[in-house]
Amino acid sequence: MSHKVYDFDQVIDRHHTHSFKWDNVTYPANSDMLPMPVADMDFVVADEILAAIDQITSHGILGYSIVPETLKEAAQSKIARDYKWSTSLESQVWIPGIVPGITAACAGLTNEKEGIITAVPVYHPFHLVAGWVNCPLITFEMIKDGDRWNYDFEDFERGLQKGPKVFLLCNPHNPGGTVFNESEIKRIVELCAKYHVTIVSDEIHADLRLRAASEHISIGRFEQQPIISFFATSKAFNTAGLGGAVAVIPDKDLRDKFIKASNGFFSMLSRHSIEVMLATYASGESWLSQLLPYLQVNHDLLYDFVQSTPGLAMQPLEATYLAWIEYDEAILGDFQKKCWDAGLHVLRGEQFKGRNFVRLNFACPRSVLEKAINRMKSISNG
Repeated sequence: MSHKVYDFDQVIDRHHTHSFKWDNVTYPANSDMLPMPVADMDFVVADEILAAIDQITSHGILGYSIVPETLKEAAQSKIARDYKWSTSLESQVWIPGIVPGITAACAGLTNEKEGIITAVPVYHPFHLVAGWVNCPLITFEMIKDGDRWNYDFEDFERGLQKGPKVFLLCNPHNPGGTVFNESEIKRIVELCAKYHVTIVSDEIHADLRLRAASEHISIGRFEQQPIISFFATSKAFNTAGLGGAVAVIPDKDLRDKFIKASNGFFSMLSRHSIEVMLATYASGESWLSQLLPYLQVNHDLLYDFVQSTPGLAMQPLEATYLAWIEYDEAILGDFQKKCWDAGLHVLRGEQFKGRNFVRLNFACPRSVLEKAINRMKSISNG
């Protein structure tokens, strides 16, 4: 394992790299826009990942690939070690990404009358998927619970009583930053079991916990009814552009339904994706152990600014690098548009079904975050 010290302060120009984040075609020409909407990081990945890519390049052939047993075993070991869930290799289904996985799960388990339920606000594919697969959408509210976002469990049960077939869980939660604790996970499991609802769990942010006290509780540890859990290294290790994820589905009948729904839609994993995931499982922890403290300082810098600014509010995040910032329209007006006009692109809360919020990605060099904060200060002082 590498003992290199990584420089997360390094500013790397991502313009003209076909970056979905930095080369957004809607940006004004010759603008100095700071893009902080899309959930990828402006940091160079671990040396071991770059070495894996270089090895493929030097080999020179980019044909179809199979998922090796070594990758299956590496994922199984990580889930057991870090999330305390013992799984079988047979329960794994390897897929190109979690969003298509969620879509396949909903397509295979719902219909025009029996839909899905999810909490709001939430990562937008969780509510968009209902339209994609032509099924009803039921939502329930998240509420402020002390200094964190939590489910309104009474509202959750009212939603379950409407007859959905699938509950979409985002843990850690995007955009709220909540790491659900064991009692909360058990309550989710009990409620879904009571109403015979399959849990589909996106756990892509599991390694991006900002507080030492927070433990990721994989809901699959409590198998009282069929569960599909998705895991990927791409978010925490900044390889989202390569794709690659695994669905862990212990129940064979459920696994067969998922595979049937995905037939003909999913591409094979690329060799790049496979080798990068292998390198990440084998050697990525050194990079991650340096990243998390850096993100924590960025979080605290942003949080302190928000808390000291009239009209802005934010719950401290337990996980992710995606700040969920509330604004008072009476004080600040349309804050998202004012950010845009000031050269700062953040996502409007309505995209996640959250009114008067913006989501801001602070996984960037600190100097870039400080520039973003200064632009927000110019709005609040104006």
